[in-house]
Amino acid sequence: MATVTRADSAPPRSERRLSLQTFSAFQSRNFALLWANNMTFALSQSMRQFAFTWLALELFDSGQALGLIIFALGLPILVFGLPAGALADRIDRRLLLFASQVGGVAVTLLTAVLIWADVMTTGLTMALALALGATVAFGQPVRVAIVPSLVERSRLLNAVTLMSLSQNVSMIAGPAIGGAMIALGGVGAAFAGQSVLLGIGLIALLPLRVPSIDRTGPQRHLAAEVREGLAFVAGHPGIRTLMLVLMTTALVMAGTFMTLLPKIAKEDLNVGAFETSMFFTAMGVGMLMSSLLLASFSRLDRAGLWFIVTLITGGTLNAAFGVSLWYEASVAIMFATGWNAGFFTNLNLTLIQANTPHEVMGRVMSIYTLAMAGGMPLGGLLAGLMADVWGSREWFVACGLALVAIAIVVLFTQPSLRRMRSSGGEAPG
Repeated sequence: MATVTRADSAPPRSERRLSLQTFSAFQSRNFALLWANNMTFALSQSMRQFAFTWLALELFDSGQALGLIIFALGLPILVFGLPAGALADRIDRRLLLFASQVGGVAVTLLTAVLIWADVMTTGLTMALALALGATVAFGQPVRVAIVPSLVERSRLLNAVTLMSLSQNVSMIAGPAIGGAMIALGGVGAAFAGQSVLLGIGLIALLPLRVPSIDRTGPQRHLAAEVREGLAFVAGHPGIRTLMLVLMTTALVMAGTFMTLLPKIAKEDLNVGAFETSMFFTAMGVGMLMSSLLLASFSRLDRAGLWFIVTLITGGTLNAAFGVSLWYEASVAIMFATGWNAGFFTNLNLTLIQANTPHEVMGRVMSIYTLAMAGGMPLGGLLAGLMADVWGSREWFVACGLALVAIAIVVLFTQPSLRRMRSSGGEAPG
């Protein structure tokens, strides 16, 4: 097993200028191929939850069944996320990504066939949701972990942001495409469409070439390698703080938005389903625009400090949404929230990847995925309970103020994070 060391701390002098080449990472052919794969995967993902939700409503008309199916989609990430990351640092990453996506094609196609055959049951739906979730659990950490090995360090911020762009576009377009396919051909057509998208993504993986991981020493037990990944994160002050902040925001912001935003829209702002959907559209457009702007910069010397600023801004916007009494103002706040979230998510991931060595990247990315996947459902559960006890708006405001307080503590107690560069290491001073 290779000794885990921190990523290089001083970038070459040629990296010390800002670049306005928004799509410069595409100069790497292998990155362009991975981006194309990620685009099709992200579209299928955004269609997936919409299609499973609609399937549950059509077949079972039960809120309990719907909750179980959504839980089944996320459970494999919680169970297999860390072992999958260790596996990504042990075997050929391209092969693991290819195998996971082949599994996704098979599961989505089987789901479509069973729906068309009119034999779907609650048990089958749960099993298929678990299987599809497992393909994501093994594929997504390696998909993210590959990125730093395909581009120069000076282009990592640009590459991460371009990968995020595909997610932003998919968040806007995926549900619309899924809804159109359901309207035209039924819910089975939506799953067949996901299978086609994943199949197209496989074509992009065929010519992809991923540098091998430089490993020395005997191969150890998978559990030992998982522990090593956890130890690396715990031992790096900047990355440790970034992970804790990510989990906290998933807990008190993302989970709160997903759970209480529709409730506030319906009960307090007195708007319907379409108007509520515009909140998420506005947020997606905001993220898309800020990601495009951030992609214009090859690196930021004080990226860690800017990240803390986005945390303060996000908390302030969270509280502002809680006190907003007008629909139009609330939509504007959601756009601003998306704009800020584009900077927050891209800087968070870039700072983690730029300071993580390649030989442990898969394990660190699995922890990153787990922080989001674990924090959001728990945050949603907490938000639902607190809304009944305290009130939806009140909880929104409390969560926003809590984030601002956390950000101020981080600002004054984490000098290592404040100095972190987007290209690795720390800026002087």
